[in-house]
Amino acid sequence: MRSRTGDFLLAAGLLVFAAAGVTLLWTGHTALRYSADSDDTLPLWVICLTVFGGLAVARLVPPKHHDDLLPKDPRTTRQAWWLFALGLAFAVGYYLSPGGDAWFLGLKLPLLLVIPLLFRLTSWREGYRNGTSGRWLRPAPAVLTFLALFTLFGHDYTGARPDPVVVLSVFLLNAVLEETFYRVWLQTRLEASYGRWPAILLSSLLYAAWHVAIHGGNGFGVDLATTLIHLGGYGVFLGYLWSRYRNPWLLFLVHGIINLPIPMLAAMW
Repeated sequence: MRSRTGDFLLAAGLLVFAAAGVTLLWTGHTALRYSADSDDTLPLWVICLTVFGGLAVARLVPPKHHDDLLPKDPRTTRQAWWLFALGLAFAVGYYLSPGGDAWFLGLKLPLLLVIPLLFRLTSWREGYRNGTSGRWLRPAPAVLTFLALFTLFGHDYTGARPDPVVVLSVFLLNAVLEETFYRVWLQTRLEASYGRWPAILLSSLLYAAWHVAIHGGNGFGVDLATTLIHLGGYGVFLGYLWSRYRNPWLLFLVHGIINLPIPMLAAMW
């Protein structure tokens, strides 16, 4: 049962997503750029179709059982907001920084990994200790639907053969670390404190926010709206996947394919 704070967070999250969507429609930026250094775009309707398609299928296939990983208590809530503050510091810090790999790693690793573990805001094995037995078949239809739509409507990869070392680094630093921080650590605590959907929306918006520094190129307002709809939309699907099925490995898989689409991975071979 949600608290008044949970209801407020839910309403605020929905309002932010709605405002971002209206901004894109109002300004005519419905072809969303992948990044600031690329002119490739993805239509707004494709993102909506992909996200809502995956959510609809996930809603139709219930989990075998649901794990409440953490109790609802003041300590869990404090940890949630400390983690949120660290995620916000990363988003703001990286946006204000000169950019580049050194700043990216210098901010991301301490804020999203070292500090949470060092100050025991979480544990590395949290969310993994209960195992994943029987948690692959039920979420499979939703994952396959999402990936099919994402691949079907995505652009073809025509670039050079990706470097396997770069692919592995991107997977570990982005897919594994981000899903662990934003979903397994942060969202789980927000869920315990405020309920499923406030937690999903809040963690998804925070996850999307740090991408403003590397996506867009149309001014802060449009760039923010773009990342909230584009990456935030994907975050909502990933958050629902985590909340419903509690399988972190699926999060890594889907996030990895979002970052490195199947045509790009195929080019490696």
